[in-house]
Amino acid sequence: MELECRVEDITPLRIPRVYRVKGICEEMQLEIELHEDVIKKPSKNVKMIINITNSREICLNYYFCAHGYVLSNTTIGETHRAIISLHGLLVVLKSTKPIDLKNMEHVYIGIEFS
Repeated sequence: MELECRVEDITPLRIPRVYRVKGICEEMQLEIELHEDVIKKPSKNVKMIINITNSREICLNYYFCAHGYVLSNTTIGETHRAIISLHGLLVVLKSTKPIDLKNMEHVYIGIEFS
């Protein structure tokens, strides 16, 4: 699943040099935690492309590539929410439509800012 998003907000976290990017995509909202030593902090309103895939080769085509596991995929009211852990850094997807990810599924996440 490839998502084209716009960076809406960037929030520093309590952990030094870790920040949370909030993005608005076509059909969902996204929050992802990143580390400044790994990927430079983007500016607000820049385009962000995220690809969540099972293929390592596809992921490696992006500037940032990491692997992790789907921790949960739940529905709260009318909102579907999936949480992915990239070995401690979290990715949260929220949508009004079901998100096609299974609990404990191994995924790769590729990210590019432009």
